[in-house]
Amino acid sequence: MSGRGQRHHRELLVSDLDGTLLRPDATLSAFTISVINEYIADGGLFTYATARSYTSAARVTAPLRLRLPVLTYGGAVVVDPATGQARQAQFLPVALVEEVFRRTEGSRLVQPIVFAIREGRDRACWLADRITPGVADYLRTRAGDPRLLALSSWSGIDAASVFYISLIGDRQLLHKLFEQLADLPGGCHFVLAEDIYSAGQWWLELTSSSKAAAVAALKAEVAAETVTCFGDQLNDLPMFAVADTALAVGNAAAEVRAAATQVIGTNTDDGVARWIAATATSGRGAAEARQHH
Repeated sequence: MSGRGQRHHRELLVSDLDGTLLRPDATLSAFTISVINEYIADGGLFTYATARSYTSAARVTAPLRLRLPVLTYGGAVVVDPATGQARQAQFLPVALVEEVFRRTEGSRLVQPIVFAIREGRDRACWLADRITPGVADYLRTRAGDPRLLALSSWSGIDAASVFYISLIGDRQLLHKLFEQLADLPGGCHFVLAEDIYSAGQWWLELTSSSKAAAVAALKAEVAAETVTCFGDQLNDLPMFAVADTALAVGNAAAEVRAAATQVIGTNTDDGVARWIAATATSGRGAAEARQHH
């Protein structure tokens, strides 16, 4: 055993993916893959928390030898990476889902992409006759995705099976919709943020859970003594609030950097992996981190 992971063997490390662990081209560097896989092999506790689906996240994290459950759809769906099967899903209040349908009915500017459990798996649904520019962009980058399911009306899914909703479009329109929905009763987590890969394109995301709740549950499950989280966007702030150590990558949003325990290197410079190699490990790991600078 190299000595990796000995210092924080019961420390749970949880990293966001896009803008944090992934480089700007949405890939993992060879250095990041090597550091994380050795950390895990030596008993370190590591997983990710992402707004992505497992289908999408598994594709970009395939080189990682993950053992712990992964937290997808902003914490709403927890997945076993060994089997790819969802262990649990938290659903949105039916009243909220139906209000989203009502508020966007007939609109040609903002339409929801609705994520629901249908016939035993997660599906990404939209109305085939109301494809806005935001929906079109979403579909264009996901050709062949097995989750995709076009509907003729929202009656094609059960509102009680919806766990996540994305609305893509103009910031002003989405902010107005957010204000209309935010006061509705029932548990829901809202995030309005600009797409880090498409400047000027905004997403309003409604999820039944948050990364914070999922991280707290996983900490208890694996009996971790402490939690360290890495992030860059507003949807990472809830898990920062429950973390013992909250680390913002250098490219993070200003609000995220302000909430962090420490600001580390950027995702372009493998900031997460370099922190793990230099701080959460000892001996050989720290030496390797210095050699890669």
